Amino acid sequence: MARAVLQIVQVAVLARLLTPEDYGLIAMVGVVLSFAGLFADLGVNSAFMQRQEVSMEQRSSLFWFNVALGVGVSLLVFAASPLLAWFFGDERLMPLIMLSATTFVIGSLGQQVRMAAEKELDFRVIALLEISAAVLGFISALLMAVSGWGVYSIVFGGIASAIFGSTFAWRYLARGWRPMWRLRMVDVRPFLGFGGAMVATNIVNQINVTIDLFLGGRILGAAQLGLYSVPRNLVLQLQSMVNPIITRVGFPLIAQVQHDVVRVRAIYLKTLNMTASTNAPLYVGIAAFAPELVTVLLGDGWQGSVSLLRILALWGFFRSIGNPAGSLLFGMGRADLALKWNASLLFIIPPVVWLGSQYGAEGMSWALLGLMIVLYIPGWYILIRPLSQAGLTEYSVAVLRPFLLALFSMVPAYWVAAQLDGIIVRLIVAVMISALLYLTISYKANREWFAAMKELLGYKT
Repeated sequence: MARAVLQIVQVAVLARLLTPEDYGLIAMVGVVLSFAGLFADLGVNSAFMQRQEVSMEQRSSLFWFNVALGVGVSLLVFAASPLLAWFFGDERLMPLIMLSATTFVIGSLGQQVRMAAEKELDFRVIALLEISAAVLGFISALLMAVSGWGVYSIVFGGIASAIFGSTFAWRYLARGWRPMWRLRMVDVRPFLGFGGAMVATNIVNQINVTIDLFLGGRILGAAQLGLYSVPRNLVLQLQSMVNPIITRVGFPLIAQVQHDVVRVRAIYLKTLNMTASTNAPLYVGIAAFAPELVTVLLGDGWQGSVSLLRILALWGFFRSIGNPAGSLLFGMGRADLALKWNASLLFIIPPVVWLGSQYGAEGMSWALLGLMIVLYIPGWYILIRPLSQAGLTEYSVAVLRPFLLALFSMVPAYWVAAQLDGIIVRLIVAVMISALLYLTISYKANREWFAAMKELLGYKT
């Protein structure tokens, strides 16, 4: 939650110091890094998480294997940066991509230490360290933006955050562990099967997820892509901050009980309900008050993003319910099924998004939302039902009940706020009314989530 707030503050502050064109360039850099990052560990860290017995020799070899991959990926991105800049038609991208690639080396030094802590469900310390690294990265970016570094301020902010993150991991999570000077493929090989399937899955999935930015960078140009990418990333950042609160616990828990289908179904449905119940009021609120939020967060120069934010908020909610499916698939060791699903989507998503891109950024947004709705039942039937034996009814209750409760709570809040003057006043009143209504209704209609929120705030249930 703290990181979600920090991301919103960062966008709100830097959007006033930078331009949509700057954010368009960063969106293109982000696409490159997201693909390169898939090869940064070849999935062995997730295999390390999923495997219950790991020897000290194996762990040391895995650590140095990660570092070697981080260096290799960085060098490959360095070499490919001129070609990537040519593809997007903007030579300014080359130094931005090269600088950003250094984060692969920096991140590899602390990644496995964090994964070991997650494997032990030691999330309290991890949360504090991640928040601290994010805050220091934001401060670095802000200082550079104020000093006139423009788009480079975001790049150096990311590098600073990576440095602090790895440093803090070794200082507070290693618990005295140090890797041996050992790198043996015989130690690594048992992890490559599961990890390789994950990498293949993630490559295909990443193509499906970022095809809009590829096409936008090629067709729309940096300025229009900036107007599209900022609300898109805001929606995804909110999701990436909220969902791991639940899904990062769901993965190791499902891995521990993977042979007990009844317990797997219970954990998955609870994870799904918690995710949907937390996200629903946020995304419904964003869609309802998109004009006010764009003005407050981004400023008057971003009014072209209002309609995009509305559509993408709804897309973001339906996309968010897919994260628990990842916990289920990987916790059960079925990266192969995830690969088959994403590979099939590779023949659907790119052409649909391309068709939408012919109508501009708004067309791409509608294409993404429509596709999520169409894939709702096939996703359950192919991914969820075989592994958890969860029926469509209980699956839909976990997903759609929170959305309908949030929608019902937002209607009176929207009506009351519309009668008031002042953007800030409208937002505050809307949040107070909708939150009170949502919590009240959830107490009756969604008690499990309500009890979890009470416990999160420190009240015994």
